[in-house]
Amino acid sequence: MDVSIIIVNFNSSGYTINCIDSIYKFTKDLSFEIIVVDNQSKPEDVKTLESHLKIADFTLIKSKENLGFGGGNDLGYQHASGNHLAFVNNDAELTENSLLQLLHYSQSQPKVGCIGLKQVNEDGHPFKYSFRQFIDLKYHLFDQKKPVKYYSNLYNSDLSEPFTVDLVSGAFMFFKTEAYKKCGGFDPKIFLFYEEMDICLRLKKQGYITQYYPKSTFIHYMGKSSGNVAIKREFTVSYLYVIKKNYSTLYYQFLRFILILKYGIKSIFKPKKHLIPFKIALKGGDSLRFSMRAKG
Repeated sequence: MDVSIIIVNFNSSGYTINCIDSIYKFTKDLSFEIIVVDNQSKPEDVKTLESHLKIADFTLIKSKENLGFGGGNDLGYQHASGNHLAFVNNDAELTENSLLQLLHYSQSQPKVGCIGLKQVNEDGHPFKYSFRQFIDLKYHLFDQKKPVKYYSNLYNSDLSEPFTVDLVSGAFMFFKTEAYKKCGGFDPKIFLFYEEMDICLRLKKQGYITQYYPKSTFIHYMGKSSGNVAIKREFTVSYLYVIKKNYSTLYYQFLRFILILKYGIKSIFKPKKHLIPFKIALKGGDSLRFSMRAKG
C-alpha cells in the first residue's frame, strides 16, 4: 500500500464526505486506503457517514470518546498499512493528484520526513500559515514581528520549488510511515492545537526535515469542524505543554515567565483577549487538567 489517508470527523460529516469524494476524484496511479476516525459525533452524523460507505470505499472507525486531533489521527494510524501517511483535515478538499506528486517527491528525498502543501480558500486565495517557524523563546524575544513580514512575503510569492521549514499546517501533513513511527507520532495527550509544532520538533530530533511543497494546492475550508470551544484556553494549554515536553525545565520556566509578563500587561488593556492566556500561564497551564478533554 502506497498511502494511508487518515481523516478525523467530529459532527461535520458533510465536509468529510466532500473530502473523501475529492480524494477519489483526483487520486490516480497509486494504491491508497482511506481511514475515517469519528470522534464520538452525534448519532445522526455517524449515520450519514455510514450511508456513504455504500458509495465510497473507506474504513470507518468509531471512537468511544472524543480523542481530539492528535489522538484521533493516531487511532487512524494504528489501522493504517501504507508506506506513507496523509493526515488530512476533513474540511480539506483536493483539486489535483497531489498524493502522487508527494509520493514521488518523498521517495526521492530520504531525509524528508514530513511534507505540507499550499492551502487556499474556496476563492483560491492563499492562506497564511501553510508553514511557519517554531514559536519558541527566540520568537517571543526577538522575531515575533520579523517572521510575520518574512513569511507573508513568501506566501504571496510565486514559489516554484520545495524548501525546508520548521513546520507545516496540520490541515495536510504527508509523512513517511517510518519517520512518523520513529518520532512517536502525534501525541494523543494534546487535544487540540500545536500538534504540528510538537511532531515536527520530534522529527527534527530524529534527523528528519520538514518541507513545504508549493507545486500542489488544496482547498481548506478553515476551521469548519472546530465548533464553539474555549479556543484561547486550549491554545495556551497545548502550547505550554509542548514547550515543557520538548525543551529543558529552565527554558520552559523562562518562556512561561515571558508569557506571564506579556499577557499580564496586555490583559490590562484587552482583558477579553488576553486574560485567559494570562491565567493559564500563571497557573502553570502545561497541566492537561486545564484541557477541553479534561472538562469533557
